[in-house]
Amino acid sequence: MKEKGITPFALGTKDGWEAAHIFETVLIGKLGAEGYKGLWTGKTKWSDPKVTEALETFKKMLTYVNSDHSARTWDEACALIVDGSAAMTIMGDWAVGYFYAKGFNDFGWTLAPGNAGIFDALSDSFGLPKGAKNRNNVIAFLKVLGSKEGQEAFNLKKASIPARTDVDKTKFPAYQRSCMEDWLKHKIVPSVMHGAAASEGWVTEFKDVISLFVVRPDVKTTQKALINVAIKNGVKQ
Repeated sequence: MKEKGITPFALGTKDGWEAAHIFETVLIGKLGAEGYKGLWTGKTKWSDPKVTEALETFKKMLTYVNSDHSARTWDEACALIVDGSAAMTIMGDWAVGYFYAKGFNDFGWTLAPGNAGIFDALSDSFGLPKGAKNRNNVIAFLKVLGSKEGQEAFNLKKASIPARTDVDKTKFPAYQRSCMEDWLKHKIVPSVMHGAAASEGWVTEFKDVISLFVVRPDVKTTQKALINVAIKNGVKQ
């Protein structure tokens, strides 16, 4: 791909979270579902050799990315795929929503390496804050979002899968239908970068450590930093 002037792996790190999002899929690929979940409970140590292997793999992956990644957001990285100057990326379903919005349908998809049989999950949530103004209007809005019609309208645009199981699956493109099938049969693990696996403070520190790794990919120093972050957040190592 490089010989033909094509960037193998499209990356945007401008907003700070994208690299950590990708790295969590590498951790899942090396540790498996239970090993990955154990990182956030203490059952798996951050000193584990498989974490070292994940960092080594991610370091190698970074040699295949676009040189201007620090100036690009996730969608600007996806734009490289749309225009044919990059081959692939690892991103959430919102990337497919971006492709839909651009009228780009010439793409395929697969699970991240080593992630076979595992669904890295997060959810979009809308709530009713205590003491909210216009309470009745908020409740009416939430009823729309929770309805079959609301779920279909929202998820068709975003390229995610509905929380409801009574939606008309035939309305959804092949990508989302495949995700619906995966959700029912795969092991579900919580995304750390999107707030499902760890506390907000831990997520922020995890993101910062991996962002620094992108700039200075020192495996030993980074693994030590991840160990210290876990300890700081109350998880024995």
